[in-house]
Amino acid sequence: MCGIAGLFSCAGKIGPADVAAVSRMTAAQAHRGPDDSGAFADEHIALGHRRLSIIDLSAAGRQPLCNEDGTVWVVCNGEIYNYRELMRELVARGHAFRSVSDSEILVHGYEEWGFDGMLRRLRGMYAFLLYDSRRVVCYAVRDRLGMKPLYYAVGPDGRCAFASEVKATMLSGIAGDAMDPDAVSGFLLLGSVPHPMTWRKDVRCLEPGSYLEISAVGLRRERYWSIEQAVADDGKQEALGQVLTTAIGQHLISDAPLGIFLSSGVDSTGLVAMARRTGLNVKTLTVTFDEADHNEETSGIAAHYGTAHSEVRVTAEDFLAEIPRVLSAMDQPTTDGLNTYFVARAAHAAGLKAVLSGVGGDEVFCGYRHYRWLTKYRRELDAFGRPPESARQVLAGIVAGTGVRMGMDSWGRLRGLGAATPASLYLAMRGFFAADVVGRLTGRSAADILQCMPETWAGSGRFGDANAFRMAEMKRYLHDQLLRDADVFGMAWSLEIRAPYLDHEVVEQALAQPCYRHMRAGVNKPALVDAIGDEVVSAAARRAKRGFALPLDRWMRRHSAELLERALQADLDRREIERLWAAFESGRMNAVRAWALVVLGSLREREKR
Repeated sequence: MCGIAGLFSCAGKIGPADVAAVSRMTAAQAHRGPDDSGAFADEHIALGHRRLSIIDLSAAGRQPLCNEDGTVWVVCNGEIYNYRELMRELVARGHAFRSVSDSEILVHGYEEWGFDGMLRRLRGMYAFLLYDSRRVVCYAVRDRLGMKPLYYAVGPDGRCAFASEVKATMLSGIAGDAMDPDAVSGFLLLGSVPHPMTWRKDVRCLEPGSYLEISAVGLRRERYWSIEQAVADDGKQEALGQVLTTAIGQHLISDAPLGIFLSSGVDSTGLVAMARRTGLNVKTLTVTFDEADHNEETSGIAAHYGTAHSEVRVTAEDFLAEIPRVLSAMDQPTTDGLNTYFVARAAHAAGLKAVLSGVGGDEVFCGYRHYRWLTKYRRELDAFGRPPESARQVLAGIVAGTGVRMGMDSWGRLRGLGAATPASLYLAMRGFFAADVVGRLTGRSAADILQCMPETWAGSGRFGDANAFRMAEMKRYLHDQLLRDADVFGMAWSLEIRAPYLDHEVVEQALAQPCYRHMRAGVNKPALVDAIGDEVVSAAARRAKRGFALPLDRWMRRHSAELLERALQADLDRREIERLWAAFESGRMNAVRAWALVVLGSLREREKR
């Protein structure tokens, strides 16, 4: 896990000022890689790298890395989990490696198989820049699910800047500092900034499973993998259990201290069960609170598997004291991630440099309640979609209006259901503030806000279809929220967070089965449970599902006046902020929405300084 930066000019206009800019971009990401740094430059490119040493801790693994004759260079953030197999194949074909770093296989693989051939073989989480000085071409690449970030900006002279963080990209001198009002609206509407937008107008997010090719013929965007493609490809018949076993084994490879985040749920318990089968002495970690009803019973699970287990207490005072650092670490506004921040802090304090997380398990294996709801009521949803839209609009308006009058603002999201589209269903079930509330906060019309949203989150297919909803959720909530927060807040503590359930071969096997095949009465995520085949995991699947959530509501109420002052700094309508805060204090709006206002106010205040 690292931080990368680069400036590329096909015209050969990279000069000392650009090298200095990349140096600033690299330094701004020191928290992502506190162990080492490196740089390379010629007339076409300047590359920078901050290193968190996980594989090959020696100086030989320092990046940028090159091939034997120094004509192909790479900087990479992440892990190539099947690097050992690829390295053996490349050595057999005559390639000479200078390190045992997983990243070095990128330059030799590019030489041997070409860019597309190399890319197809990769199994991992990664974002990298690969430069071929002979062809004067630069490739910017992200992994299939978008676990590792990569942002870019294109200047009027054709120069391109890249970095692992939006803040670092801003230091390139190419991107202006103007905020994107559409991104702010998207954040309020969805709970995080929808890609490919970022909250800076001139900086864009490279989409998952995509790459940019920049050369003399211009800039070309290409998608090499997609969720829809994975669903359509039913040629793979390998058993899910075997695919999981391989993925877990690869994710456990580390030359640095590694652990597992443990809760009482199926996902993390399953990771521990499968890790112990490898014979590894596993370290597990759980965060606990003074508020006992938010704690999960994990000591018994840890004892059963014989792990070296730690429990770390987080208090309301910790929350208040850490707010400045949380906001400083935040690369873009987010409504989630506080839990990741504190568990990453605990892992860092325990001396870990990498952890396995169950993130993605609910999306891949249909673990959320709404998948069961959509599957159960699919006929009713089909029936709702058949009448004329005018009738649906009236009914949706009556229901939404009744809920809002009763003091439940979130019911306002139901107004959009009259359209009976996948996007309207997603907003009703997984949206954040209702479109009319976002309109009052920003001074824009609800229609304008919905119109400016990128299509990546909306999904396609039939209204009410659980499978279409699942794909939309993987593109939207999983990518824009869970994975982005895991990266940003893990890296705030120089911690690599690995997600074995998002190994693309695991995902392809799971997506080959429609949602109803992932349902079984009284059992959560039965396909995953069956694949793991462990009695403790089976018991976890039969318990009521609960997410890993902080006691945010109580913590915020304890410091409500101070947090409201932060929220009022936001460049939003003051009266609407005060109205929403009153709804929070009276119990009619949940704490996460109030926290979103604090985030925007605090980031705005940071901008002014």
